[in-house]
Amino acid sequence: MQDWNIAPLERLGNAFAGEEWERAVAAAGGRNSWFTRGQVERAVAAVRRGMFAPNRLREWLAAYRKPAAWQPVTVGVVTAGNLPLVGLADLAAAVAVGHRVVVKPSSKDRPLTEFVVGRLREEGAAMEVVEKLEADGVDGVIATGGDAAREAFEREFRGIPALLRGSRLSAAVLNGTESEAQLAGLAEDMFLYWGLGCRSVTRLWVPRGYDTKALAERLRLHLPFAEDEAVQYRSCYRYARAMAAMNGETWVDGGAFVLRQVAASAPPMAPKLAEVEWSEYVSVEEVAAWLALHESRLQCVSGEAPDTFPRRVALGQTQHPRWTDYADGVDTVAFLLSLQPKER
Repeated sequence: MQDWNIAPLERLGNAFAGEEWERAVAAAGGRNSWFTRGQVERAVAAVRRGMFAPNRLREWLAAYRKPAAWQPVTVGVVTAGNLPLVGLADLAAAVAVGHRVVVKPSSKDRPLTEFVVGRLREEGAAMEVVEKLEADGVDGVIATGGDAAREAFEREFRGIPALLRGSRLSAAVLNGTESEAQLAGLAEDMFLYWGLGCRSVTRLWVPRGYDTKALAERLRLHLPFAEDEAVQYRSCYRYARAMAAMNGETWVDGGAFVLRQVAASAPPMAPKLAEVEWSEYVSVEEVAAWLALHESRLQCVSGEAPDTFPRRVALGQTQHPRWTDYADGVDTVAFLLSLQPKER
């Protein structure tokens, strides 16, 4: 196998324990009330299972070859802060390739990001955390945020190779024959991390005549959080319920969330906490056309997604990405291998 810097990453998989980690989790929860202990523990479990299981790192990198003239450069990484450890895949890719990494963490996720960087530095990775990422100091950048942040990134990092990401959302397609286990998986796709991620399902496609009230009742049985785990989530739910009632929409009260019907032609909208849209379809071709039209706004689709959509996963898997499930479908490792040192 080529000279990949994976030793620090292999050891990182076992680092999410102990007093220092507990302090980081407590600090993260104090800074960001959405980062409850339960949600952070779920994020760690997903990372261990999907990314740090035996041989996963080597299997991931086996598909790549470093160019003959390759040399390490300095890469800037601006992480999002909507989910615990959301920037880990980008940091790991840059470390594995062998670049020096300058990290600008989100204020919402800073304690967890600093923990990861600290552990990787102890294992020999060339990394540092900065308050502001200067374009002059890096040869390339990976930056993730909302749409407004992406526009700012485009201005700030103009003139250097950049992999920039804005807001996306995810969808699910049901055929009406889903098992209880599959619906439990769908509940996780929708509501893990409170539905704050780009891989959170915020649009459902169901067959015409589907019983969405029964669906809501079954989903509530499998919520991936305790209903009193975050006070602000209950406030969001009450607001979503009040708005649906006031607007005279067709909606279903799930007891901890709202399912709201929208026209099949409606475009994907920015997700709202405690609320998921649903549309009915007659034919799978109808769904395929909608997915194709809005592919640039979709991160992934779970369930019975048509084969024509490139980022399909099984129900229950949207929140369990593997190394090759690159954000926006753009190969992060290929981008990192393409970088060249710039003249300074």
